[in-house]
This record gives sequence, structure tokens and C-alpha cells, in this order.
Amino acid sequence: MSTLVVGLNHLTAPIELRERVTFSVETNREAITRLSAEGTLREAVIVSTCNRSEIYGVGDGEEHTLSAVRNFVCDFHGLDPRQVDGCFYHHADSAAVRHLFRVASSLDSMVLGEPHILGQVRDAFLLALESRTTGLILNQLFQKAGHVGKRVRAETEIGLRPVSVSSVAVDLASKIFGRLGQCSVLVVGAGEMSELTLESLIKRGVRQVTITNRSFDRAQALAERHGGRAIHWQHFIGILTTEDIVISSVQSDRHILLREAVEKSMIDRDHRPLFLIDLGLPRNIDPETREVYNVFLYNLDDLQSAADSNKEERRKDLPKAERIIEEEVEKFLRWQARLHLEPVVKRLRHKIDHIRQSELDDHLRKLDRLTDRERRIITALSHAIVNKILHEPTVRLKSSLDEQTLQTVRRLFDLDGEE
Repeated sequence: MSTLVVGLNHLTAPIELRERVTFSVETNREAITRLSAEGTLREAVIVSTCNRSEIYGVGDGEEHTLSAVRNFVCDFHGLDPRQVDGCFYHHADSAAVRHLFRVASSLDSMVLGEPHILGQVRDAFLLALESRTTGLILNQLFQKAGHVGKRVRAETEIGLRPVSVSSVAVDLASKIFGRLGQCSVLVVGAGEMSELTLESLIKRGVRQVTITNRSFDRAQALAERHGGRAIHWQHFIGILTTEDIVISSVQSDRHILLREAVEKSMIDRDHRPLFLIDLGLPRNIDPETREVYNVFLYNLDDLQSAADSNKEERRKDLPKAERIIEEEVEKFLRWQARLHLEPVVKRLRHKIDHIRQSELDDHLRKLDRLTDRERRIITALSHAIVNKILHEPTVRLKSSLDEQTLQTVRRLFDLDGEE
């Protein structure tokens, strides 16, 4: 039996194709149930995210099974195989194990070290577990993948530094204010970048949110989505005295927030810290504003530069993460090899012991004048001889865990017929 994975991701397929082969919770359950019922795979787990769709399984023959899984995906999603030509990748045995460990550790993600993939892998496994499409191999493999992902995050700095503009902004806010639960936020503009940054701030504890936009309806809609309040555009300068964080992202040919207005509001707020996040292009906030005491101004270039620097720092820990993965791959493969070893050792011992018992019985019948004590001594001697003979071969088998060696032992002792 082979452990395998067949899939496509952001490196091999365009987003239009990835969208067509994604699996929702319901279609995931349907697909793995069909794969198992049809006998394509003995065990199956589907991991499907916005950037990848992968089927992990245990099958009988590598090439035949890989081809069958690819055809199944095309049939399930109504795709012509020619549409996906060259987009699928596949790995088997140690390469499949290594691939899953890299996925769970976020080394195979679009953003190195992103935190969500480990939870997505876990959820995919739990869904398959509930659907009863997993068995001994995938149960162990996915539990080990969770352990590996956590170990990489604990022992490296791959997931520590923020690498998106919005997450960098939130990280800076935390450094300025500490806990963000008591901070108030003013969002100027209702665009995507503003909302992403606002969502990141809310996840970190911000509760007081005010939204303004040239279109009041759009401001109101954004405020309703995030439990905030909307104010009319002409009033936002007046509330700078009460806000701690300002996110600005609007289309404007000139600065919408000037140094003079910020200086005035800082006097009224007794120079409490003010964090300005300028996501506009062209810039929304007068660059000279950063010269005002206790005003912290960051624009897109500042935030992107910090994000790029953090990405480089994350990459420095890649070799360490890869070493952890190789160590864990070796551990898993040794566990898997022992699954094949134990039946061979058991059959070998059973056959040798059967021979020992048969020969012992024949010879004891010829020695009819032996006492019970003498019979016990001879029986113990036969056990001791067999154990001594089998000890070294058993130790060497367990240390090698080589499939070719196991096949040789099965052939030499004719063990395939042993039960």
C-alpha cells in the first residue's frame, strides 16, 4: 500500500481553475465518501482552501491510483482532463508525508508562516474522521502533521513577524498603545484596505469604531458590519481629539488631513499618542504630520517595507523548519515500516516455534522414561535455543526496516502463506 497525495495549488494552477476544484464542507464529505465506496482509495482526506485542493489517500498501486484520483477530481467537478493538464502534482510515500508536513507547517503557503493552514488541515482530517474514511495510516499521519505544524511554530520564528500591510499596522499599534481594548479607531474611507486593517484591529481587541466616507451610505454599511457608528464626512476632523488610531484610504488628489489640523487636535487631546495609518495612493495625510510630537504616521511604503523585512526574517528560519520536518518524516516512516515488520517477525517466530514444537514432541515420545522435571528442562532448552537463534536477526530487521530485506525474509522462510 502507498500513501499518496494528488492536488493543485497557487503555484501550479490559476485562480480560475482553483475556484472550480474547491470543495465545500458538503462536497468534501460527498467526495471522500465516494472515493472510499468506489474503492479508489482505502483511506481518504481532502484538504481544500482558497489556495489548494489536495486529496490524501492510501491506495494499492501508486501509478494506477494516482491516475484514478486525478480522473475522479475531473469527473466530480465536470472538468475536461485537458483543462487541468500540467496543473496537478502528485507525491507518494515519503514525498507525500513530507508534503503534508510542509503544508501543515505553512512552508508551502502563499504567505510563509501564515497561521490558518494548520487549522484547515485539522478541520479536513476531522471531517474525514467523522465520515469514517480514514484508517490507521491517515489517522497517524494527520495527527503527526498537527504535531509537526505546532513544533515548527514553537521552535522557529517563521510565524512570529507580521507580513501583510494590515497586520504590520496592527503590530505597530500594539507597540504604541499596548493592549488595544481601550483604543478607539476612526476609519476614513470604506475601501477594502481600510476594512482589512479594521478587521485586524478588531481581532486584537478594539471595540470603539467610527467610520466616515464621502458616501454616507457606504460608511453606514461598513459600520453595521463591524458594530461601529458612521459619521458624515465633514465631521471627521472634529473627532480627532477623541480617537487613538486613524486609518485613511480614499482616492484624493490632495491631502485630506493636514499638519495644522493634527497639531490643533493634539493640543486639545493633551498630546496623547495618535497613530495615523495612511493607506491612500496618492497619500491622504500630509507627510509633515509625523514631525508633530507624539504623532506616529506610517504610509503604504513604510508598512510594506516593514512587511518585506519581516518576510526576509521568516525565511532565515526556513532551514531550521526543514530540519524539523525531515526529522519528523523519518519518525513517521519508521513507524509505518514497523507496521510491515511486525507481521513478518510474528510469522517467522510462529513458523520456527511450530518446527520446534513438532520436533520436540517427536523426540519426547522416544524418551518415554523421562521424569516431568527432565521434560520441562528439555522444553525450556528448545525455547532458549530458538530465542537465541532469532534474537540477532530480529534486532537487525528492526534496525533496517527495509522493504527489500522484509521481502527476502518472507521468501527465504516461505512466510507469505503463514497466518
